[in-house]
Order: sequence, then C-alpha cells, then structure tokens
Amino acid sequence: MPYMAGMRANLALSRSRSRNNSHHIDPIQHADTVPEPTPTDRHRPIDINKPTTISLAPSHSAQPMLKPLHHRRAAGGALPLTQPHNGSVIHGTRSKRRIGVEPVQHQRSTKSNGPLLVFRIIVIAIIILCLIWGYLIIKIASNVDYPQPSRSLARPYFETPNRRSRIGWMVRQELNHIRLQLRHVPLLDVEHMDSPVLVFTFNRADYLERTLWKIFLNHPAQSQHQAEKKLRNEGKDNLEKGMSGRLAGAPIIISQDGENLEVKAVIDTYRDLFEMKLGVPLYRIEHPRVTLKTTEFEEEWTSPYKLLAAHYGWAMEQVFSGVAYTHGDNHNRQTPSPPLPKRLIILEEDIEIADDFFSLMNSTADLLDSDDTLLAVSAFNDNGKEQHVADPKRLVRTDFFPGLGWMVSRNVWEGPASHPGTGLKVNWAPDGFWDDWLRENAQRRGRQIIRPEVSRTFHFGNMHGASDGENNDILNKIELEENDIHWEDQDLSYLSASLFAENYWKRVSGAKLVETVVEAKSYVAHSDVRLVYSNFEEFTRLAIELDIMQDEKAGVARTGYEGIVEIRYGRGNFFVYLTPPCVLTGKDKPEHFGTKPWKEYSKEALMKELGIESVQIDDRPPLNFDWDWR
Repeated sequence: MPYMAGMRANLALSRSRSRNNSHHIDPIQHADTVPEPTPTDRHRPIDINKPTTISLAPSHSAQPMLKPLHHRRAAGGALPLTQPHNGSVIHGTRSKRRIGVEPVQHQRSTKSNGPLLVFRIIVIAIIILCLIWGYLIIKIASNVDYPQPSRSLARPYFETPNRRSRIGWMVRQELNHIRLQLRHVPLLDVEHMDSPVLVFTFNRADYLERTLWKIFLNHPAQSQHQAEKKLRNEGKDNLEKGMSGRLAGAPIIISQDGENLEVKAVIDTYRDLFEMKLGVPLYRIEHPRVTLKTTEFEEEWTSPYKLLAAHYGWAMEQVFSGVAYTHGDNHNRQTPSPPLPKRLIILEEDIEIADDFFSLMNSTADLLDSDDTLLAVSAFNDNGKEQHVADPKRLVRTDFFPGLGWMVSRNVWEGPASHPGTGLKVNWAPDGFWDDWLRENAQRRGRQIIRPEVSRTFHFGNMHGASDGENNDILNKIELEENDIHWEDQDLSYLSASLFAENYWKRVSGAKLVETVVEAKSYVAHSDVRLVYSNFEEFTRLAIELDIMQDEKAGVARTGYEGIVEIRYGRGNFFVYLTPPCVLTGKDKPEHFGTKPWKEYSKEALMKELGIESVQIDDRPPLNFDWDWR
C-alpha cells in the first residue's frame, strides 16, 4: 500500500523532528532555499531505512554547517527546522511565517522603546509630585477654618538652613508662605496708620521671631478685625464709624543691620503673616554696616555700642522721613503708602511685649504730642521686680529714660517749633551709647518720661547683644503684666506736669521718716516711709539693701523723679521712698519741683538743687569716634 507507507514515513519524520529540535538552521540565510513539496512528493514512498537527502540548495557559505546536520538526520531521522530568534519551530514547509523578516523588526522595536520608557517614568514622577503638593495644600487649607485672624493661629515654624539640606529648608519655607496666603483678611485703612512700630534686629533670628510673634498676637488689628466683623451686620455707616480710630503699631517696620539669611527668612514669613492675616503692611529696611574709625587707645568692647547707635539714628530718620515706605520689598498685595508718622514706637529683637502694650502707647500718644514737657513714653520700669510693684493701672513721670519699648514723637525727633534746633536727629549720639546720650541734660533738657509701675515689656535677650548680657540677672526678674488693661478707658489727666508734681509732693513729704532699711521694711506694711540719702554713695548702699538698681546717669538715679526713687516693698499698698535732702516733711513744694523742662541744668547744678553733696564719677572711658550715622 504505497499511500499507507507514505503516511508512516511522514509520521516518522514528525517524531524525528520533535526529538531533534535542538538543531537549528539560520532562517535568515536559508529561508529562501527551502523547497516547496510537489504533489508527487506527497505520495512518493519513503524508505525509512534508507538515508534521504533534503536539498536546500544552500549557499556556499552554509554548506559546512549543513554537512553535520545531514549526518545527524541520517542517524536520527528527519531534521527539524527552528527559528532561533523567537523560538518558533518550522514544521516542514507548512509554516506561513515569513522567516527572517519579523525578528529584525522586533529588535528595532525593542531599541525604540527605551526613550519612550524614560519619558513615561518622568511623566509618572511629575504626576506623583503634583499629587503630593496637592495633598499638602489641601491639608493646610483644611486646617485654616477661621475667616478672621485668631490668636490660636499656628505659629510659623523656622529652622536654621545649615542644620538640614538647603533644598528641604527652602521647601519648608515655601510651605510657610503658602499656608499664610490662604484666606487672607481685608487690608486695613492705611490712613489711620500714623504710629508705626520699628523693630531693630541684627543677627539673632530666633529672638526676632519670638518678638514678632508676640507683636502679632497682641496687635490691635486683632481686635479691630473682630469689631469689624460685629459691625458688618449693622450697616456701612456703623462699620465706617467703628474703623475710624488710630491704629497704634501700624505699619510694621523691621530694620535689619547688615545681611543675614536667617533673619531675612523670618522677616519674609512674618510679612505674609501680618499682611495676609491682619491686613497690616510690613516693611523691611536694611542698614549698611558702617566701618568704625577707632584709635589704638579705644577698646574693642565699644564697637557694638557704636554700631547700634549708628543703626538707631539711620533707621529712625528713614521712618520719620517716609523713605522706609519706598524700599523695594515685595508685598503680597497692593499696599498704598501710609502717611508720614506722627510718632514712632521702638522695640528691639529681644523684647517681649504685654497684651496691653499697644493700648498703653495709643492712650498716651495724644499726651506725648501735646505736652512739650515730655521726652518719651516707655513701657519699662527698671525697678519692676515682682516684690516691688503692685498697681497695674498706675503710670508715673520720671526723669530717667528707661528705653526697652518706648515711643517718641515727631516733635521730639525734629525739634518743636518753640525750640528750633533741639531735635534729637540734629546730632544723634556722636560718641555711641545712644541711650546714655539721651539721658544727658543736653538732650533731655529737663523733659520727663511716662512709665508704668508694672512693666509692659520684658527683656529676654541674654546672648550676643551689644551689652553682652549686662544686668541680665536683674532684667530677667522684671515682672511682665499679664492683665490686659484697656488704657483708652483710663483717666490719665493726673499725668499733666503740674498736677502730677503737686500730688506726688504731697504723698512723699507726708511719708514717715525712718533711719534704717530695717525700720522701713517694718513700717511700710501700714504707711508710706522714706529714707534720706545725701550723696550717691549712700544711695548705693540703700539700693543694695532694698535689692533695686544702684546706678545713676547724669545725676539722675534709675526711675528717679526729682531725685526720688520709689518701690512697694512686699507688693503692699504703701511705698518706700528714697529721697534727696530737698524733700522736707511738712514743707511747701520747691519752686521748680517737677517743672524743670527746657531749663538749662548741668549735672552739677541739678545735684546742687536737689541737695546732693557729691557726684559719683562714671569711670567709663571717653569715646572719640569720627563717623556719621546718616
């Protein structure tokens, strides 16, 4: 049966192909040499015992390879043809795949997918980053649930860029900016901002941040926005009436001495905070550091005082002249230029303010403007330790300039019309030590300062300042008033020069005269007492026993008024007075008691009038600087 024999031969050939599929022929070289079987071949009997040769008509180069394959087929049966590139087996000639073409296309496709894969990875990474940023923004926005400024607002977070990577620090600062710009409040009317606050800073970013945070919490714009919210429902007329008052402490001006990246980052963040959450503009001015011209006899410790004095004079003139409002810092909103200041509130980077600090400044502003017997208003009491003060609503006049949070009027800076050429800016602190310079009679001219009995500022800086921590053991014990007094509701008429002098003389001259500090501590529980000192050596001894400030400047003891220093020993209702010999029990008030402004008094003349015999000589070396703060 020839047909059955052919079928058996084909079956044997198929089995042989499956057993020997490890032998390959290059399809690229020989695909065109595989012959198509003819109809006669399909019915031709095949003798499986006789070697059969398949003519592939190979090229000359392929013959050496086909020879071993031929012998292998002769020994083991039919030869399978496989396509090595994609693993497909060509069974006989029935495969319709175009061998030798598709593998080349596959290789080219694999090579072209490389750039496409990189592009897809980049797109996916960008999408992931966008999702992360979107999540952070939504999370921040979900925490801002107050339409008006709130004292519970999260405090901005700051860190030193040197501690972590610069990129991470920049990202965190940008998140600060984004968070603060969400849901901002309306900008307040700048026409009422004629009492700006000027903050001096150098290189202590952490101190500055603490000071600015307290200013933000206690700023009058907080209550003004709340009042605006209540009046908004009562009509436009009520709203305009309620928002027409002076806004003490606005705008905010920060004067930076030189360049410091960390300090500038704090200022930029708090600009967002004040402008977006309080509607109060914040300006930054930068004072170029001056080069000191010193001699070989001048000590190195004087340099910080010199630099600080130069910074003070430059910045105060920048603000009073209005130049500070033209500096090119970027603001978060369009801000009209405020009017020229009528007065200026001054703080430093290491001063913390009480809740009612701005209320105190606002309530005394008109008195400072109208009373030419006043030099300034201060929020600090040098003898304000907790055991020495009691009445948080009491203000007094003093001949000693305290500083540490004070307000000065334009008349004092430029000089009043009645006394031309007497302005502080005319010859500002030519030898440095600006605060001691201001306490001298040539500048004070008998004018007085208003201060509270209980301090409204706290000096917390004890490192890297100009004074290098001088008197920190005393300053850190000064009590900061915690009660929020609405000073605008207080009657301050008793602070007029003549009325205050009259009432003060009556109380001091009526105090019980005692000889020793022991007696004073005993009697003060029931009445006012006084101790007399005839010179500053005696005053120093009494001050040490009472644990109060011992020094004097230009013949005036700290906190002194007409040579009188007061404390409430044990927080009682009565005072211990340290008085000069001019105070006599039961006698009439001296002619010029409390009314010495604009009278030419030298230190010696002042001491003589108060009855003080000797003058303690200040051993601080004289300074000889050739410089110009302008």
